Amino acid sequence: MKKLLISAIIAATAMGATAATASTAWIEKGVKLNARSGPGTYYKVIGTFHPCTKIHVVGWKNGWAKVSYNHHYYWVSGKYLQNHSCNHYVKPKKKHYGHSHGHKHY
Repeated sequence: MKKLLISAIIAATAMGATAATASTAWIEKGVKLNARSGPGTYYKVIGTFHPCTKIHVVGWKNGWAKVSYNHHYYWVSGKYLQNHSCNHYVKPKKKHYGHSHGHKHY
């Protein structure tokens, strides 16, 4: 009985850790990303995500992200995910002008 209780606590803790690491991500701009049934190219393609689609990452395995979208779970390559929306504005760096020969330094 004690072993069963310890196993249940470990399992609950592991599940909580996965839920705690869930995060929002977006498919990269210009990328149509295959949604697969498992974490690898040898798994069946079961759908496609369009560029800039907002998804929720709930886990990782060998560079593959397990994602939640519309109450379903899929696996996608983590290489094509970003942590900001496609219309996220990044402030450009200030231009610095040097004293030597009027060259611009960025």
